[in-house]
Amino acid sequence: MSSIKEHVSFTGIIRGQGHEANCTVTALKMTRGTGIPAYTRYEVKAVSRPLPEGDYQLTVNGQSFPIRHRGEYWLAAA
Repeated sequence: MSSIKEHVSFTGIIRGQGHEANCTVTALKMTRGTGIPAYTRYEVKAVSRPLPEGDYQLTVNGQSFPIRHRGEYWLAAA
C-alpha cells in the first residue's frame, strides 16, 4: 500500500497561564490508500506574541495537545 507524504501548515491557538496567542504550525500529512489523511510531527513555527516559559495547550486542526515553552523552543509535553 503506497502513501503520500507532504508538509502542511495550519493556524493554531496556544492557551495557558492566563495567556492566549495565535500561531503557525507545520505538520507531516500522510495519506494512505484509504484517502484519509493522518497528521504527525506538529511543530510550532511562529507565535503572534511572546509568551512566558511554561505549560500550554496547543489547539490545531480540531485537536488539542499539551506543549511546553522553554527558551525559544516549543516542546511536546507528556
